[in-house]
Amino acid sequence: MVHRLTRVILLLGCLEASTFSKTTLAQAPKEQDSAGQTPATGQGSVGQSAVAPTATPYPLDSFTEFSAVMVGSRVQSGEGTDEGHVYRSGKLMRMEDPGRRGYFVTDLTTGETYGMSEAGCMHDSRPFIRTFPFSAAAKPGATVTRVAAGKGTVEGHSCQIENVTVSLPDFANALQMRLWEAEDLQGFPIKIEFLLPGGHEAIVHYRNVVLGPQDPTLFIHPKSCEQLLKRESTPKASPAQK
Repeated sequence: MVHRLTRVILLLGCLEASTFSKTTLAQAPKEQDSAGQTPATGQGSVGQSAVAPTATPYPLDSFTEFSAVMVGSRVQSGEGTDEGHVYRSGKLMRMEDPGRRGYFVTDLTTGETYGMSEAGCMHDSRPFIRTFPFSAAAKPGATVTRVAAGKGTVEGHSCQIENVTVSLPDFANALQMRLWEAEDLQGFPIKIEFLLPGGHEAIVHYRNVVLGPQDPTLFIHPKSCEQLLKRESTPKASPAQK
């Protein structure tokens, strides 16, 4: 039963990430002005006017070593409640299952995910949903624009606010996010608002953020679940055989 439940957790998480990529980015066509250009939206919460966006590196790529408690996810409407630790070291991310039934390790380079629990090991070719939005610009051909949107305060942290757009050549509409980047955490986004069609939103918070090298043992996973299962099924030699 535990094995079956863990498999469901992993597959649902990965499928949600895949579904998001194919649906949210493929919503209704972008609005265009009379000249056929897509208008930039950069109005911040403090009412500052937008500045012209420019193509830049993805801001979350600069945070390659950290741990935090992630509250909410892209698939929860409004202020999310699911809570679990996340860790990143280089291109690897580890996510604790909010239900405390296991953990997942995703390679942001390949997108592969391994899920581990006491019941066994599961593998999927897609990123686990809680890697998002750190995995949002990992696909080839992604274009990122950043627009300054004022300043604000979140849970005592003074933040720079910026609107970030990720466009992919295979999708009609871009992913739009608003980041609250804490000045005392080197700009780490402690709040991210996903701007969705129809005026909806999903909000993620990162708390207890610790920047710096992580314990490498947190990211250990088998090269394949098949190898792990084969190794665990090999009978141990009896004392008489030794």
